[in-house]
Amino acid sequence: MEQVVAQSEASRRFNTIIIISSFALAAVLLAVLGIYSIIAFSVASRVQEMAIRMALGSQRSHIVRLIFVSGLKLAAIGCVLGLAGAAAASSVLRSFLFHVSPFDPVVMILTAIAIFVLALAASAVPARRFR
Repeated sequence: MEQVVAQSEASRRFNTIIIISSFALAAVLLAVLGIYSIIAFSVASRVQEMAIRMALGSQRSHIVRLIFVSGLKLAAIGCVLGLAGAAAASSVLRSFLFHVSPFDPVVMILTAIAIFVLALAASAVPARRFR
């Protein structure tokens, strides 16, 4: 009986997985574009400051590090706020989920690591201007 039910639900499960995966991909893409746009705007507005730093003898690697640090600060603030929001929303989500924990520490840590990696990648594009 379980096999018959699983076969009848297979197409719906597949469609649900595809839809959820596409929404997750869109959310990650929006997050990366947001981080990139903020870092690119910050770099564009601070070009004169960075040019003065380079004129006074600062190395290009220090300027690139400055850009990466600003991207990582942005990612850290976002991760802290996101984890706090997830912790607050977990009590509401608990009533909607069956046999699944809404606050899984492994998933939360992996998500934070992924955001940091994506923030580094998004910061690399504006930092290439000074390499």
